[in-house]
Amino acid sequence: ADRPPSRAAMASAARDALGTMDRDVVADGVLHVHTPLLFSRPMSDLLGRDVYIKLDPFQPSGSFKLRGIGYTCQKALKHGARSFTSSSGGNAGLATAYAGAALGVPTTVVVPSTTPEFIRDRLAALGARVVVHGAQWSEANEEAVRRNEKDGGKLVHPFDDPDTWTGHATLVHETVADLAKATRMKGDDHDETSDDERTTKIAAIVTCVGGGGLLAGILQGLRETGLSEHTRVVAAETLGADSMTTSLEAGKVVTLPGITSVAKSLGAAAPSSTVFTMAYELYDRDEKSRLVMPLRVTDHDAVNACLRFADDHRVLVEPACGAALAAVYGGQKKAETWLKGLKDGPIVMEVCGGAIVDRGVLEAYAKQFGIEE
Repeated sequence: ADRPPSRAAMASAARDALGTMDRDVVADGVLHVHTPLLFSRPMSDLLGRDVYIKLDPFQPSGSFKLRGIGYTCQKALKHGARSFTSSSGGNAGLATAYAGAALGVPTTVVVPSTTPEFIRDRLAALGARVVVHGAQWSEANEEAVRRNEKDGGKLVHPFDDPDTWTGHATLVHETVADLAKATRMKGDDHDETSDDERTTKIAAIVTCVGGGGLLAGILQGLRETGLSEHTRVVAAETLGADSMTTSLEAGKVVTLPGITSVAKSLGAAAPSSTVFTMAYELYDRDEKSRLVMPLRVTDHDAVNACLRFADDHRVLVEPACGAALAAVYGGQKKAETWLKGLKDGPIVMEVCGGAIVDRGVLEAYAKQFGIEE
C-alpha cells in the first residue's frame, strides 16, 4: 500500500497551490484558505459524469474574491501602500475590508446608496470606514479614486487587476492538487503510470462571470497547470447582466445600457477589455472545440439553482453563483449546450460564494419568481 505523504510533500503541495504568487510577498502566508473540493453525487447523477464542487463560500470573507484581492493588498503593502480603498458594496469590498483588518491597514469602502444596510454593517464590523456616495457604482468609484489619490494608498479594483487574477488562479492549482490526491486515494493496481507521468485532467470548470476577474484567474491557472488546451471554461451569466456573452457574440467589448438582473454581483456593464481578449481567443473557433463557452441563464434559473444547491449540499449562495449552478440544475437541454465536445476528466463547479445574501433575501427571490421551496 502507498505510504501517506510526508510533511515535506504536503508543504511542497501547499507551495504549488500558490501558483505564480510572489513568494516574498506571501512569505508569512496568504489571507485566503485552501477550500474543500467535494464530489457531488446529486450533480453527477444529473449530468451522468463526475462533478466536483469547489466551495469558495468558505473563504473568510465569504467568497472567492479574497484569493485575488488578499494577494493584491499584500503586494501593495509590501510596495509601500499606506491605505486601501475599494468602491465595491459587495464581495470585493468585503474582501478588501477583511484584508485591511488582517494586515492592519486603514481601509475605506465607498458604496452607492443602493447598497443594503446589512452589507454596510458587515463592512463596518470588519473595521472599514464606510462612505456612501452616489446612486450607482460609477459614482461611488469616482469618489473612491478621489479619496485614494489624496491618501496615497492602493485603489483595489473589484476585478481588473493582474495581481488579483494571479490570486484567483490559486483555485485551479488547489483543484488540480486535490483531484490528484483523490485519484491516488482511489488507487488503481493496474495503473503502472508514475505520479510524475500522470497528469490530472479536468474536462470543464463551470463558473459565473461578471467583469471577468474570476474568469481571468481560471484561464491563468489552466495555463500554469498545462490544461489550457484541454479544459473548457463555461462562463455563465444571467440575462440582464450578460456583458461578457454579448461581447463575445459581437466580437468586441459591448457596454450594456443597464443591469436588470437580480444577480448584482455580475453587474459589470462591460467586461474588462483585457479579459475579453483572453476569452475571445478561446471562443472564436468551432463550437465543439471552444474552450470558453458563454452561457446565458434567467434569474429564475439562477435563484432556483441556489435553492436546489442548498437542499443538496446545505450551503447558501447568491444568485450570481446560482448562474453557474444553473448550468447543471437548469435541465438537460441547457446542459447539452456546453457538454458537447468535452474531453476526458471530471467537471468542476466553482461555487464562488454567498457573502451578500442571507436566508431572508433568498426566500424573497424565491417568492418573486414563484419558486416553491
